[in-house]
Amino acid sequence: MLNRLLLTLFLLATGNLLASTTLIAIDEAYQRGEISQDERILNKVYSFLRPELLDARFRLDQPQLIKCATPILIEYEALQSELAQSTINTIENLLVPSVGGLRELFFSPGGHFSFSYSTIGTNAVPAADNDASGIPDYVEWAATYLDYTWAQEIDSAGFAGPNHVGGDGYYNVSFESMGSYGYTTTSGVDGSELTRLVLHNNFSGFPSNQDPAGNVKGAMKVTSAHEFKHASQRSHSNWSEGGWVELDATWAEEFVYDYVNDSMLNFMGNEDPYSHPHYGLDHGGSGSYEDYAWEDFMHQRFDANSYSAAPVIQYFWTWRETHTTQDVMSSYSQALANAGSSFAEAFGEYVVWNFFTGSRAVVTGGVSQFGYDDAGINGYPTATLAATHNSYPVSNSVTGIENLGSKMIRLNTLNQMGLEITFDGQDGVQMSAMWAIRQDNNTVDWGSIDLDANNNGSVILDVRDASMAALIPVITQLTGSSYGASYTIEENSLAECEPGDINDDGDLDVSDLVRLVAIILGNGEVASDVELCAADVNEDGQSTVQDVVFLVDIILQ
Repeated sequence: MLNRLLLTLFLLATGNLLASTTLIAIDEAYQRGEISQDERILNKVYSFLRPELLDARFRLDQPQLIKCATPILIEYEALQSELAQSTINTIENLLVPSVGGLRELFFSPGGHFSFSYSTIGTNAVPAADNDASGIPDYVEWAATYLDYTWAQEIDSAGFAGPNHVGGDGYYNVSFESMGSYGYTTTSGVDGSELTRLVLHNNFSGFPSNQDPAGNVKGAMKVTSAHEFKHASQRSHSNWSEGGWVELDATWAEEFVYDYVNDSMLNFMGNEDPYSHPHYGLDHGGSGSYEDYAWEDFMHQRFDANSYSAAPVIQYFWTWRETHTTQDVMSSYSQALANAGSSFAEAFGEYVVWNFFTGSRAVVTGGVSQFGYDDAGINGYPTATLAATHNSYPVSNSVTGIENLGSKMIRLNTLNQMGLEITFDGQDGVQMSAMWAIRQDNNTVDWGSIDLDANNNGSVILDVRDASMAALIPVITQLTGSSYGASYTIEENSLAECEPGDINDDGDLDVSDLVRLVAIILGNGEVASDVELCAADVNEDGQSTVQDVVFLVDIILQ
């Protein structure tokens, strides 16, 4: 019973960060009682370190590459008190760096890292040494990328450095042949360094990225930034954030090596805020790789997209040092409040940014004019639409929005003057109704409809100079799984008038009364927009005999 409880808590904490069919199948088999807790964690470790030992039930013809194996090892560490000693021994033997074969050491020029590597055997790195330094180029690349990562994440941005006091005085890195980009582990550490880092030994055949220097270097760069951020997280808060550590580590790839775009190209398309905007940020229990846009938004919006400082994210991690038991969303709220915003405000703007990406990005001369700096680059995803409206009036509804989720509705604006949106959100729910207008001059106006206590409200959008508009219902509360809203959209002439002043001469007199009667009866010239506006004398939304009575009373006063 206790084992089942531990698994349930872990799954709630990590959500979908174990993005592999094999790993999911292992967890499902355990939940059905088909395998023990020891078998479950052993098979997860086998899945990326020793696939030949994997239970046949969990093998795939085409094994899936795991982005990061650190979550498996965080889970292993959390469950050690429940595991048999033989299971722990097996896993530790797999994790401790091999001492067999020739092992070499190289110290990074920056003075922070010690690299253990081999040029023979299963875990050998490519032996090429084009600069004839006596050190494989591959190891020198890793040293360069990790030194730069340290400079960006620790020296510049102020995140906590991994404790590498004791032992040889360096933070230790090694290379392995495995089914993952890399991992950060507490096993086999040197002295009191807390963690050590393991990189793939060649990155050959990995998914493509956009690094001009090539896919191998690009994969190594983002893995260095990602895994080293895990080491920093451990120093800050002992990995108390569950699956959110993956969201943050993936954001670090963008902060340190923005141009590589490995995660954008290879880990979007499933449960992310673009392919599934109605999924909550914490869908499955927490954010993960595919949700890194949330921290990217926070950084770009509140930190001016700096590549040397990240105050809002750094504040979050400093806060976590003394609030390890607080739920992560509350910690994000605290960081946003410190930045002068609020969670609800920021999340509303976040979904507007997500609407204007990919094919809807606002770009001039190849430069993004709104939202993410990468919004319009090749490969950036376009958010899925719940509806597109081309003609009006229209009446529609959306359902199935999770907490911290949204539905994207596109409003085409060709030949429109104004659009009047009447919104009716689900009662008793914390939500916003965001609107946005992309103007012809490649600017974006956006805001939210003022909603009453029942989430009802309306707004008139001036779309005379717009190429498109959007309505985005967004759930800002932290719990729940299926919410909705209904809405109507009508054309609006945007005419301005003084009620009763039909001829727009500044006076209310008999001439206005005569024209009002003609309009109501349909006599004479077709009424202009201004006349129709003024003909609603009592401002009840229609022109009737009641308006005639109302105007007579005004004239006789």
